[in-house]
Amino acid sequence: MKTTKKTRGSIFVLLITILSSTSCITTSEMRFMQVELMQPGRVTMSSEIDTIAVFKRDPKLLDTVQFKYYVESFKNSRVDTAIHNRDLSLKCVKSFIGHLEQEGYFLKVIDYSDSDMKNLFTESDSVHRYRELINQLKVDACIFLDRFELSDILIDHERYYPKYYFVDDFPEFEGSTALETIHSTLLWTVAIKGDSSIYYCRHPERVYYGNSVDSAFFGNDANHKLMLENTAEYLGKAFGEIILPSWKKVERLYCRSKNDKMMMAEKYLLEGDYKKAAEIYKPQTKHKNRNIAAKAQFNMALACEMEGEMEAAHDWLVKSYSVFGWNEDHKMNCRQYIKTLALRKKEFERLNVQVRGQLD
Repeated sequence: MKTTKKTRGSIFVLLITILSSTSCITTSEMRFMQVELMQPGRVTMSSEIDTIAVFKRDPKLLDTVQFKYYVESFKNSRVDTAIHNRDLSLKCVKSFIGHLEQEGYFLKVIDYSDSDMKNLFTESDSVHRYRELINQLKVDACIFLDRFELSDILIDHERYYPKYYFVDDFPEFEGSTALETIHSTLLWTVAIKGDSSIYYCRHPERVYYGNSVDSAFFGNDANHKLMLENTAEYLGKAFGEIILPSWKKVERLYCRSKNDKMMMAEKYLLEGDYKKAAEIYKPQTKHKNRNIAAKAQFNMALACEMEGEMEAAHDWLVKSYSVFGWNEDHKMNCRQYIKTLALRKKEFERLNVQVRGQLD
């Protein structure tokens, strides 16, 4: 077949048109946004659980051991005579109880941290004895703090600070000449009425302080004690947020586009008005430009997830994958989001048990 210059020019124009209408979705067109999602508690406590008893029975309850911390290395230790683990663990339990009461998730939270009953049971006791205690106290669940340990290291020399990786993760500490890392290990036990299992919740965490951010906690032993007390209170609240359903910030990917309609929808998406965003995205899912259609379908999945429509979100991802699945970046993003949705659906099932009233 012979082609003239004019014919070849027409074919070239046609190829340019096709390529421009099927251009790739690149990683530069993807953005992360933060969204707040309700996460289920680590231990499933149904909405029928109304009364909770909280105990403190960590082995260091009666300790007289002086608190030891480290300066610049774990070989150079100091003793702070004003600090005792029993006091810190009590602050932790009180903070945990305070969080439960503030959240109002249970009708009643009974504080047994100062009661002699805290010594009735040990970690090795059978579920049958826990049932006896639950029946005896006429409560729906018992929660015990069984282990509370803190270990901290103070870096107070500037030449040490660049070696510590958390400065890269927390740039706000860059101006600190004194940095302290507190390692915590907590073990909680949860026994629930009518449940044949006992739940052991290990709660390890690292808490960081820098004198450019938390100057009030640096300078002398009294300040050091305040820092550890602050940590104990934080750990109690943090465990409350772990076992109860709570709102947490997570990241989600979405597609950007220079299309006017898509940019308008993005504005509503970032503002959290997911219904309004979906109203604009939906017509774009049928756009003749497959790039725009695939992006709109991907973003529709995000809007649907935020509105709790998990099946619809999955369907939109499948459509987006079908339209632009030959693109490796887009294929990977769709697959990853489908996995995320599968996990979110399981979380939703647990939330429907834990939250007072069903989630819509």
